[in-house]
Amino acid sequence: MKLPDLKLKAKMPVVAMGDIAFLLLVFFLVTSALDQSRKLEIEIPSVKNITKIPQEEIFNIFIDKDGKIYFKGSEKNLFEIQFLYFKHISLFKKPIIQIVADKNLPFEKVDEILQTLRKNTEVKVAFSCKEEKDE
Repeated sequence: MKLPDLKLKAKMPVVAMGDIAFLLLVFFLVTSALDQSRKLEIEIPSVKNITKIPQEEIFNIFIDKDGKIYFKGSEKNLFEIQFLYFKHISLFKKPIIQIVADKNLPFEKVDEILQTLRKNTEVKVAFSCKEEKDE
């Protein structure tokens, strides 16, 4: 007696593939790093000699002409900057604070930020400026 051939046909649901592709697309969009920084209009001062510093371990603070403080593109208050700096210290042994401030900003505002960050630790600071062109 001969047994009938049992051929199993695998069925793949094609409708679900569109859902899976869409979910993967959403996942990659959510997890990808987007540049969320805004363009700030800061006119930095110029100097004759510039020393370049390595970009690792840098804690960047941007201050516009109105005295508003920005970190990674979003406006922060002084206490938020202090918290973020202490968090940065825990990751890096010798961090450098790089301050990019408008040249028309009174230095008292910059000094206020530095005094706040100096309360519990020593601070290494670099000020950003542009190089003067010899004419």
